[in-house]
Amino acid sequence: MTEVGAYPVRKELLFIPAQIKRLDHIQHAYKCLYCSSKNLNDKIIKAVVPKAPLNHSLGSASIIAHTLYQKYEMKVPDYRQESYWRKMGLNISRQHLNNWGLKSTEYYFKPMYDLLKTKLLTQPVLHADETYYRVLESETAKTYYWVFLSGRHDKHGITLYHHNPHRSGQVALDFLGAYAGFLHCDMRQAYQRLPEATLVGCWAHVRRKFFEAVPQNASDKSIAKQGWKYCTQMFRLEKEWEHLSSEERYQPRQEQLKPLMEDFFDWCRRQEISVLPGSKLGRAINYALKHQETFEHVLLDGRLELSNNKAERAVKSLVMRRKNWLFSQSFAGAQTSGIILSLIETAKRHGLDPEKYLNYLLQKLPNEESLNSEALEAYLPWQKEIQKMCK
Repeated sequence: MTEVGAYPVRKELLFIPAQIKRLDHIQHAYKCLYCSSKNLNDKIIKAVVPKAPLNHSLGSASIIAHTLYQKYEMKVPDYRQESYWRKMGLNISRQHLNNWGLKSTEYYFKPMYDLLKTKLLTQPVLHADETYYRVLESETAKTYYWVFLSGRHDKHGITLYHHNPHRSGQVALDFLGAYAGFLHCDMRQAYQRLPEATLVGCWAHVRRKFFEAVPQNASDKSIAKQGWKYCTQMFRLEKEWEHLSSEERYQPRQEQLKPLMEDFFDWCRRQEISVLPGSKLGRAINYALKHQETFEHVLLDGRLELSNNKAERAVKSLVMRRKNWLFSQSFAGAQTSGIILSLIETAKRHGLDPEKYLNYLLQKLPNEESLNSEALEAYLPWQKEIQKMCK
């Protein structure tokens, strides 16, 4: 028979499993035959061999980066990766996987983290928050991850996680030092110990407290609902101005948002007289009035935001991962996780593929003569070469 035509019947997707291959590095050596024959300088020259991320280890940059990506981005802890790697033909223990992360962080990622921290503390606007964590070697039931990140108007966005056994103000003081910019945060006493920072209160917390105080089936005349509506109106105005530049946003805030805030606080003072202090509504009103000045700081600069949701989303990302890891065995492991997470989240803020970025760092940094700040500048996520190679 003769074919008279062909047409597509269906389309389907094929899954091609990943493979592990061994790469043998062969070093070539050379000498000059003429010099050897004349008994001259019989010098042997060897070709340069790229350095491995970890000496005496089968872990290449690509495989280490993939294990870290699986753990920190895909939320697959080491003990579950064991069977994954065995299926692919690599009989490796969770201890080896954990050690790859610890050593890679110690040698390469920690210097990058320190440079990012230096850059972060030069930014005019920061966000901060914290959440609990469990470390088995800790004497206390809870330790804490702190997150510090730059504002959304910063073109060099940075997100850093910092692990510490404590939740006291000394932690924020040690990390931020004499930082003199604006800091979005909640009203915990810890942040109020910072000597130079201008604290900016989160209006989402105020709105949430009034919302929680609204009784079921409450009418529009409910006091708690009126407070909630004040806050909602502020966020509605901010939504209208989100397309404006920070300079353009400053003026409408003075003309519309400032009078609305003044009305809100005057309203709170009037309601305070007739509301029970220990009730949910009483606590909401007291919270707003007690920190009025801090909540009004958002009016000082157009780059500031009405809420601290940026930090809370960064914390939520950590909380989702915590549900899979459950805990860290040691403080060193918890600190390592914080550093790797910082690199991943900062890379994502610049549109990078985090696995490609970690792979690139593990390929290039071992071959740098020194990991000082000048050498590491070239590997920051916003550099042109990094943007080209790690998208």
